[in-house]
Amino acid sequence: MRRVEPAFPDLLPVSHRLGPVPVPADAGGATLDPMEMRLVRAGGARPRSAGDRSVPRRPVRLLVHAATALGERAFVSELLAAGCGIVLVLDGGLAPEKFPAATIPGQVVVLAPWLPELWGGRPLPELAAWRNRGASAGVLLALGPAPDPQRVVEDGVRDAAASGAAFIVASPLAVPPEDRHRVYDSRAGEAGDGALEDLLFHTDLGSLAIELERAASRAARRHGLPEWLLGPATGLVGREPFVAAAKLLLWARRLDLLEGVGSAGWQLRRAAQALLASRRDPQALVAEDNLRVLPGFNPWVEAFAISAWSGSGEPFEGVQTRWLAG
Repeated sequence: MRRVEPAFPDLLPVSHRLGPVPVPADAGGATLDPMEMRLVRAGGARPRSAGDRSVPRRPVRLLVHAATALGERAFVSELLAAGCGIVLVLDGGLAPEKFPAATIPGQVVVLAPWLPELWGGRPLPELAAWRNRGASAGVLLALGPAPDPQRVVEDGVRDAAASGAAFIVASPLAVPPEDRHRVYDSRAGEAGDGALEDLLFHTDLGSLAIELERAASRAARRHGLPEWLLGPATGLVGREPFVAAAKLLLWARRLDLLEGVGSAGWQLRRAAQALLASRRDPQALVAEDNLRVLPGFNPWVEAFAISAWSGSGEPFEGVQTRWLAG
């Protein structure tokens, strides 16, 4: 196991990973790396290091791919027994009964990757069985460029709801030039494809990614799906503080995207980290009018957090309206 830095820590707040990204089953295929949000092809996985079998002294939140969980079942059981929280990436065949049982509520979160068809997407697995076993289960939407991209993203959210997902996480997909050339060469044919060329090579992909995040948010709202991880809990921090912090981190990112360098997103991040460090139930703090005892919860952050957690009120509703505007 090794410490990692997610490309989008506001969206996937985990600190460790067990094992490498699985090698694709076919030579021309690719696997999504949720930490770097890029496609990994055969030969691109890192070798296992000696530290991968060390149980941490303090519980951590770690990401585990399905193939690793199946091959390292005994070690995963040790990690769960030590109070670690696990985000299980369901990118391979793994039945719920083959995964070790959690030792505390909310300790395991299942995350099924979704990709647009242009980038090798496949149908989502059924998630109801995982939810019936007590795990939170959701879908990681990898938002990559595609023909009619907003419709594709809305289809992805609809598919997530149909699969039994309890939440989604929408994250931009990294599409470096070599990946774009590979897709174009496989799709354009001998005559070429001007529309596909414009999409892949003459589009502002950064701006498109932001628009796709906003489209995913609008679709999630229509389907009643939360847009943040519903856990995992650890032996130190329960599900409630983590989920409350995840909401603040999500809106910190969105404030940054809406407002740029003048954003107050950093204030929400600082408050989220203070809440996690406190390990306290945020709703109890709100009921006691004690939220401001935590570092970073100034009057504006306190008002934003309370309104965001309840889903109504200012200043949260004003930011949400701006974000959802199409």
